[in-house]
Amino acid sequence: MPQAPVSFDRLAEQHRPEILAYLARLLGDAQDAEDACQEALLRAYRAFERLRPDTNARAWLYKIATNTAFNALKRRKREKARSVDMDLDALPTDPPGGWSRREDLRAIARAVENLPPKQRAALMQRQFQGLSYAEIALALGCSEEAARANVYQAVKKLREALADREE
Repeated sequence: MPQAPVSFDRLAEQHRPEILAYLARLLGDAQDAEDACQEALLRAYRAFERLRPDTNARAWLYKIATNTAFNALKRRKREKARSVDMDLDALPTDPPGGWSRREDLRAIARAVENLPPKQRAALMQRQFQGLSYAEIALALGCSEEAARANVYQAVKKLREALADREE
């Protein structure tokens, strides 16, 4: 029993940076991501004693973080605070390729914003966090096939949105 906090501390220390980066991409706001990360780690700490030894702890943390982010997005929508935005101000003012490159990045950010939350989460987990489909399935509470489908649909919708832009 006394080892649980030490084990949790090690787990949290190991995965906090990647969970925070994932939440920043998913929520589009660094401060919201920090708040969600703190909330997710608190929830994980409270549930840690119930975690089975054979559980994939990384996927378990992603599931908690994803649920926390979805709750934050629902709360944000209810409060009509602001739309989910990628941090476009962090884009270089004159990226390689000039103005059109910046506009392309804005279009990509808007297309990602418009994805349904589960598809956006699956895409972020796969492309930016390097999770396997099995880990994504655990994190999203779905089958591995559904995880693959969410990533596939997200990529398909992004391609469609960006193809419309090129035309």
